[in-house]
Amino acid sequence: MAGYGYSFVTDKAFSAFARDLEQGAWKSVSIDKYDVPNRVPTALLLEAPKPVIWKARALWSIRALDEALGVASAAALAELDTEWDASQRALHLFLASAAEGKDPAHRDAAVRLRGALLAGAGTEQTRYTYDAEVDYGWHQISVAGKAPLAADVKKVGAGPYLKRVEEATEALAKGLGRSSGQKRAVARSKRIREAVVACTQAFNAIHDDIGWLVAHTPSGKQRDLLEALHAPFLALLERSPQRAPAAAAPEEEVEDAEEEDAEEPEAEESAPE
Repeated sequence: MAGYGYSFVTDKAFSAFARDLEQGAWKSVSIDKYDVPNRVPTALLLEAPKPVIWKARALWSIRALDEALGVASAAALAELDTEWDASQRALHLFLASAAEGKDPAHRDAAVRLRGALLAGAGTEQTRYTYDAEVDYGWHQISVAGKAPLAADVKKVGAGPYLKRVEEATEALAKGLGRSSGQKRAVARSKRIREAVVACTQAFNAIHDDIGWLVAHTPSGKQRDLLEALHAPFLALLERSPQRAPAAAAPEEEVEDAEEEDAEEPEAEESAPE
């Protein structure tokens, strides 16, 4: 089976995809007959239409991921994440404005806070996975409450914005099943990784199956339906661009270095001449 890039899809994106499976062409595909809590229906899946099997497999893999994350539903987690992201943007915009103030001391304090509390250009942290966002939020609150940043927070008046970040982080942590300040358990992290891998495998299989049928179905209503079912999967890949392996360049450098080392003895032998 070919890999289509689903290994680059985050847990957040997989969870959010559950909404796509209830819209458009997928909305008319019902899995009610097979959708049981233990995911082992008495109705034979072998006899189910292909779209039903695809939808069941995708949704069940997503639900397993949500369970590993410790949330009741993807929609609930997405709502908590929306507020977390908004709190980060609000803090970023406030500090950016404060950094343009007339008072030099005020500006300097804002610049220091931006450097210590925000990632990238200011909102890169909103692209992190759910657990990483919780970790980042707790880090922000921790460093902002200690010297020397605590004085800067007071000087620029960032307290209310950090309070919103703290509340959003605590809510997101609770949604993930983590208590205040709790580090992620290794077992739980492993479950999440395995659930993401299962989603990747399921989505690759569904993508492969639909794509194969599209290629071997003549033009008409059936092919149009297949393409409509395929479209959300293609869009998900578009939203999750593949990244080049970071190790590629170092390997090339090592190979170059080895070649240079191999040539050095010849240079040493020719030196006396």
